[in-house]
Amino acid sequence: MSKTTKQTSGRGSTTRGRRGTGSGSQSGGAIFTWFTRGVGRLFSLLRANYQNRRIATVVGLALSAFLIIALFSVLTFLFSDGQDQSLIAPIAEGEALPEEEQSAFNIFGRPGARIADYLFNRLFGWGIIFLFAYALYLAYHLVKAPEAHPIRYVSRFLFFGFLCLWTATAAATLQAFFPSDSFLLWGGEQGLQLYTYIYSNIRMAGLLVVLLFSLLIFSVLCSDRALIGVRTSSVPLPHLQATGLWGRIMQLFSRGRSSQPEDTPEPPLTDDEGEEAGERESDEDEEEYEPTPQPLEPDREHSIGERQMSPPHHIPSPQASIHLPSDKEGEPGMVVELAPADQLVEDRPEPITPLAPGVLLAHYQKPTTDLLRDYEQGATQIDMQEIERNKQKIIDTLASFKMRVTPSKATVGPTVTLYEVIPDSGIKVSRIKTMEDDIAMSLKSEGVRIIAPMPGQGTIGIEVPNSSPQTVSMRSILASKKYREQLERMELPIGIGKTITNEPFVFDLAKMPHLLIAGATGQGKSVGLNALITSLLYSKRPEELKFVMVDPKMLEFSIYEEIEKHFLAKLPDADKAIITDMKRVVATLNSLCVEMDNRYHLLQNAGRAVRNIKEYNEQVRSGELRRIDGHELLPYIVLIVDEFADLMMTVGKEVEQPIARLAQKARAAGIHMVIATQRPSTDVITGLIKANFPARIAFKVFSMVDSRTVLDSPGANQLIGRGDMLFYQGKEMVRVQCAFMDSPETEAIVSHIAHQESTGSALILPEYIPEGEDGGAKTFNPNEKDSLFDEVARMVVQTQVGSTSNIQRKFNIGYNRAGRLMDQLEGAGIVGPQDGSKPREVFIKDQASLEELLERL
Repeated sequence: MSKTTKQTSGRGSTTRGRRGTGSGSQSGGAIFTWFTRGVGRLFSLLRANYQNRRIATVVGLALSAFLIIALFSVLTFLFSDGQDQSLIAPIAEGEALPEEEQSAFNIFGRPGARIADYLFNRLFGWGIIFLFAYALYLAYHLVKAPEAHPIRYVSRFLFFGFLCLWTATAAATLQAFFPSDSFLLWGGEQGLQLYTYIYSNIRMAGLLVVLLFSLLIFSVLCSDRALIGVRTSSVPLPHLQATGLWGRIMQLFSRGRSSQPEDTPEPPLTDDEGEEAGERESDEDEEEYEPTPQPLEPDREHSIGERQMSPPHHIPSPQASIHLPSDKEGEPGMVVELAPADQLVEDRPEPITPLAPGVLLAHYQKPTTDLLRDYEQGATQIDMQEIERNKQKIIDTLASFKMRVTPSKATVGPTVTLYEVIPDSGIKVSRIKTMEDDIAMSLKSEGVRIIAPMPGQGTIGIEVPNSSPQTVSMRSILASKKYREQLERMELPIGIGKTITNEPFVFDLAKMPHLLIAGATGQGKSVGLNALITSLLYSKRPEELKFVMVDPKMLEFSIYEEIEKHFLAKLPDADKAIITDMKRVVATLNSLCVEMDNRYHLLQNAGRAVRNIKEYNEQVRSGELRRIDGHELLPYIVLIVDEFADLMMTVGKEVEQPIARLAQKARAAGIHMVIATQRPSTDVITGLIKANFPARIAFKVFSMVDSRTVLDSPGANQLIGRGDMLFYQGKEMVRVQCAFMDSPETEAIVSHIAHQESTGSALILPEYIPEGEDGGAKTFNPNEKDSLFDEVARMVVQTQVGSTSNIQRKFNIGYNRAGRLMDQLEGAGIVGPQDGSKPREVFIKDQASLEELLERL
């Protein structure tokens, strides 16, 4: 029993021991589980904080605080003149200072002095500046962009680290050449050790070689332009433009030289160099900086790195082209056509023979181009990197829709670059036409327009706006060689802007023969009208040209009132030549119709048959048609109507008939029309108007429907505004950048003309008689006498002027009623019959005779 009991008890004890051991292991497992769970939760919390940028932001802010303390400590340490050196050494050795010596010059006291001494004297001296720069870069990106790849931080550390070591060694070398008893170690203890090690092995000559070539090798590694400068001796080092981060540092030193012209063109990159530059730019700088648009200044060249992080390859524009190699072997590269430089011609006084037939103002001198400003910067600046980037994006965008193309040519203009591509076989042109919005989104620009196909080229054109558009000056147009050559060939030459090839765009209004201008508000219509008027003022003399201006806004053409006696025409007895009252527009248009008919009678009665005003004026100048026979020089008349939509709303259909009649017949008589409107709808630009206006200019509109109304095709809705326009004359459309004219320029031109000799008055247009009221002798019927008959008769006798327009203006009545009153005055014997454009003769000379006549009537 005892043995059994003992055994049982032993088993129990053994069992209890095992149970005790098992419970201990269980408690240990629970602790381990709790610990692992806690660590897991901690890591989860850290991960969540990392994902919402909290940790990166906290580290960045802490680093910023330390950077501020260190920076200001070093700055005050440098200006302390060694006053804190007596405090640093005892503190470092652990000695106590007397209370009167506790104060320090440093802004952060003795800790600041110790930090500054350690950073400057014990580390890298002046090289510490680059460590501060890296700390600033790191703090900024931890706060603003913490999701950047870690390899970027490592590459920047190596970059700034090399500059720090190189500067410390160079500063220690300089201090060895120029020893001083200063408390500062220019290169710090680390720089001094590097200097001592290199100097002790290869002496001073080897040290200088190491410093020079290490910096050169570093520049070649960081800069493509440095590589080109080393490989080719044709590129001078002062004009090197680096890419990447090194380019931004070199930018600080090159801003002072950016205003000097670069005489040496930049050689194009090879395939390998272009790929390396593109990879480095996309990997390092794509997320780091965003381009900031810079305003275009006329008297300043583009500075390096002004629009993007990597400085563009600005190439002046001689009359040549650049060939960009293709990315694929065996395929031809893209040719970049450089816009030709402006060929300006100096003004020369025009010799005028005083006795020449038709010349009335022998001493009149045309305005000179010196009155105009030059807004351009000379030759067009071409950004080769932008062209290459846009070309690649166009190819990639089309390839993503399985439309492969081969780049052919890029033509750079003042505001738009035309990229020509050749589609592969089997790709429909109609599919590429629908890719405007996709390409615009890829390029992040508005106003992308596709021309498919290019007329006579066999390519597809894609017009992309330039990131830095140029301002085209009116002076570059009127002083150009092309415009001067067209003065003798064209009757009414108009230079209005430049094409995408940077060539002046000149057309002859006499061959249009009429022009329709449309565009949304603020897109350049008014500037275009002023450019058109200015071009005609520079090309014609007052005897050769007259304007009839309709200005519903009352302010647009008011600046031209000073040249009324030189270049304007008006109705008889009108106060102002600029028509601002819409009620008088119908009378003016009908008066122009009468002038047209009178001119056709002159052409018909000429000595020999003439077909147009040009041949008629040539006979007048040659003396075949003499003034004593009633023949004289006929000036061209240009009718300019601004805000045609307002005119249609005011007088409606009454104005459409005379405009259509003038548009159909007035060309040979030398009368031409320019109509502008900001509402290109079908109720304004009717079918009758469009049929007689084959020449049209469309500025930017906001819908495709408006573009089709003006041009019968889309395209105007894809323009970029600010004078960007499409010119259409029944054939292909031409994209033109309208020349800019400021108000002071127009005022200077008007003032110059106003001080010249004139004919004494504006050209008087003939008075219009409504149809059916101008035949036979007029009779007076007392029963049909108008209520204003007596008052009008007294006014006519008092002023001795018999004019329908004068009655209309004095009594504020319509033209039809004024015409009936004039007929009644003629029937009563008060005034005589109409004699052309002259006022009627007044038969009654005094008021007494008039009163007797009125009593008899």
